[in-house]
Amino acid sequence: MAGAKAAAVATVAAAVPTLASVRMLPWAKAHLNPTGQALIISTVAGMAYFIVADKTILSMARKHSYETAPEHLKNTSFH
Repeated sequence: MAGAKAAAVATVAAAVPTLASVRMLPWAKAHLNPTGQALIISTVAGMAYFIVADKTILSMARKHSYETAPEHLKNTSFH
């Protein structure tokens, strides 16, 4: 859920300057067609999603690590 929220925020944050630059800057107008614009925006959204997902997974792994595990789960001997 957090990844989806971050992706939505990143989409807006990337879309506004991308679309504004295409309208205002001659270079961007000449070189960024709609497909290029969509690629920039979706790449930023995807990166934000996976970064937040990775941070969430790591924080959950730290929370449920070996040190905080119950004693019956720490016994890994095969005797």
